Amino acid sequence: MMEIKGIDVSRWQGDIDWEKAYSGGVRFAMIKAAQGRRPDPRFLSNLTGAGRAGVFAGAYVYSLAKTPKEAEAEADAVTELIGERELRYPVAIDVEDAHFEKLTKAERGSIVSAFCERIGVRGHIPMIYSNHDWFTRMLPRSVTESYYVWLAWWRSEKPSPGYNFAVWQSGTGSVPGIEGEVDLDVSFVDFAALTKPPAPFRLETPRLRGEEYLAMQNALNAAGYRDDSGSPLAEDGVWGERSQQAFCRLTELNR
Repeated sequence: MMEIKGIDVSRWQGDIDWEKAYSGGVRFAMIKAAQGRRPDPRFLSNLTGAGRAGVFAGAYVYSLAKTPKEAEAEADAVTELIGERELRYPVAIDVEDAHFEKLTKAERGSIVSAFCERIGVRGHIPMIYSNHDWFTRMLPRSVTESYYVWLAWWRSEKPSPGYNFAVWQSGTGSVPGIEGEVDLDVSFVDFAALTKPPAPFRLETPRLRGEEYLAMQNALNAAGYRDDSGSPLAEDGVWGERSQQAFCRLTELNR
């Protein structure tokens, strides 16, 4: 199983030397975008710096939502903040604020689902961040099984929580280019390959094949994008005209 080294950062890390971080082995970063709908003041500079250094970026929102409508507003705010900038890792909702404990499990599930569904509609991969207790006790299993999970599990050994997770926050440590300690993460999914735009298809172009094209077909079908006839794609890893038609619908939506 692949293990991709990453970190998660916010304004508290200050000015990051992303080139040094990349040289130190960091290949992705989950960057705090907002507290509720209030942008993190370092988000855009971190996003730009990471991209220039070759570190693939995702984003997370520390949610303050108390209703599904507020969660959708948070999702809309972060996607507007991201704009046309490249994001190759997911957009996650962080559900650790104390106000969530006052809600029912069903209410928490509705808020998380609303955020994730809106993020998917806006063209990004949704993900949920929390700890093991929340994933087993505080959130409905039906919700956590519907989206990628980013698990906070501060131990030295890889977790075996009894459910699937894509990213593991393993604790804190030192990373070149960052003053003080920073949260350390491992991704077991190559999101950068999953979100890699395929080459333009032309009738004279040999058909493209491979796992990255299969991953894109899977993602397009799951998100409801169809070819010009309205049919789902054959998930065969062969990138042809129908796959390109569905991909064009995705890119047109996010222009």
